[in-house]
Amino acid sequence: MELVTADGGDDAPPGLRERSKARRRALIMTTAMRLFAERGYDSVTVADIAAAAEVAPRTVAGYFPSKGELALAFAEEVADRVAAAFTARPGGGFFDIVEAWLIEEERLFDPATAALARDMYQANPSLQALGSAHVTRAFEVGIAALVAEVGRPAEDPMMTVCSTVVPASLSAYLAVLAEGEAAPEFRRSFMAYLRAITDAARLAPASR
Repeated sequence: MELVTADGGDDAPPGLRERSKARRRALIMTTAMRLFAERGYDSVTVADIAAAAEVAPRTVAGYFPSKGELALAFAEEVADRVAAAFTARPGGGFFDIVEAWLIEEERLFDPATAALARDMYQANPSLQALGSAHVTRAFEVGIAALVAEVGRPAEDPMMTVCSTVVPASLSAYLAVLAEGEAAPEFRRSFMAYLRAITDAARLAPASR
């Protein structure tokens, strides 16, 4: 009979081992976020994070090769889900994909983790800027769907504006969600707002 180690080590079944790794990764990430919020990003070391999470520094490095990656881990997870939403449905309608993604974000929303992210960003504005930029860049995979929705050439100046405003608006929606204030009614109003943006871009006079 195989022994299952307490930390989900090599003797653990694959499913348990993966769940254990996911929990440990989440623990390291949230511990780092808490310390960045309490002490400031520059004042916290990887060794500090390891000690607070009760793991070895090499364990932290195994999940997050740098402190910078730890600081952006929360935004990275969101960005990955954005990219996955569009790549999983190539040729899909822009609004259908966006709304399905927003619903999934609401389903995964964890108030405690969101509060840590909010506190970390408030204490470290530069991290907030980096995180928002990271998520905004992830929307680039959906630009083709947005261009198809608007029906203007990608190089059209109005399309350039629309391709900037829509991702920025989606990032702002995520900030509202992190505050715990986004409800289904708000999402519906937000989707109407996005449609208004694209309608305005579609109906704008052709550039000369």
